[in-house]
Parts: sequence; C-alpha cells; structure tokens
Amino acid sequence: MTQNLNNFYVLVDTEKKIIIDKIQTLPYNWKNIAGLPGLSDDEIRDLTWAGHSNLGWINIHSSEIKEYSCSLENLDLNKNAFKDLISNIRKEKKSEPIEYQGAKLKSNTKTLYSLFLLHKKKEVNYKCINGYYTFTSLQICELYDILDSNMQKWFDWEMNVYSQIDTCQSISDFLNVNYDL
Repeated sequence: MTQNLNNFYVLVDTEKKIIIDKIQTLPYNWKNIAGLPGLSDDEIRDLTWAGHSNLGWINIHSSEIKEYSCSLENLDLNKNAFKDLISNIRKEKKSEPIEYQGAKLKSNTKTLYSLFLLHKKKEVNYKCINGYYTFTSLQICELYDILDSNMQKWFDWEMNVYSQIDTCQSISDFLNVNYDL
C-alpha cells in the first residue's frame, strides 16, 4: 500500500508551540483514539476533546507548522524520519510491476539479473506475473533497459528529495520540499 505523501504529520504541544515527536503517517490507534487517520485535520489539531490537552497533530503541509519550533535534535530526528518515509515510498514504487507488450513483470533486482543473464539467448520462455511469454533477445534487452531505467528513476527521485531535506533549517522548511512523484 503506497503511502500518500500528503499524509505526514508531527505531534505538537499546542500550548508551548513545539514539535515533540517525529514526522510520521498518522497511527491508526493512538492513546485512546481509534481511527486517527479518518479524522479531519481540524479534529486532530487540538485533542482536548479526547482528554489530551496541549496535544495535537499538524500536517507538515499546513502553513500552521510555521508556528511551531523544535530543538536541533528534534530537527535531525525529523530529517531522518522524513528520509525513512521517502525510502519506504521509493521501495514501494520501484517494486511496482512493469508491463511490456501485455506481459507483467516484477520490478526487482532478481528480474533485472535474470534478464541480464538471458539477453544473449535467441529466444526465451519467461515466466511473468500473468503467465509465460516468449521473448527474443532484442525484447529481453528492451525489457532490461526499461526495468533498469524505472528502478534508477526512483533512486534518483529519492536522492533529490534527500538533498532537499538536508537543506532544511527548520520543520517549516519541509513545506518547500518537492517530492512530487
């Protein structure tokens, strides 16, 4: 299940206006609240209604995040947590199957390696997600290039987002990180 990049939040102390935890997707169960991701941003911004005075969850895309500060240690923690979330998305995205002339293939290093080993064969029967397909040497090379480019695209994306995260001087700078897929 692919994470939605717009659903990253931080737990905040609404009275002290500080960020007190790391960036994360909303937990389904948190303290005495079930279904936290199903609640609106307005409902989770201030959790007094649930018996948690001074606590709330703020979306990192919200301009409201500019009202909150954090320590350098918390900023570093959040940069690393943000990078972990981005890496998880990269892993999911680069593993999505590719389609080639009706054949669906797994997008992973095992498939890439097997295609590399088969590229000199005149013709091969290859087991794909949706059945066996016969590929020529030229098709195997094309498949390899498509798969390799797809996987590299996601590593390049991850590196670009990491570079942007590294330049952030505050959590509010996360608003400027462009991680469009």
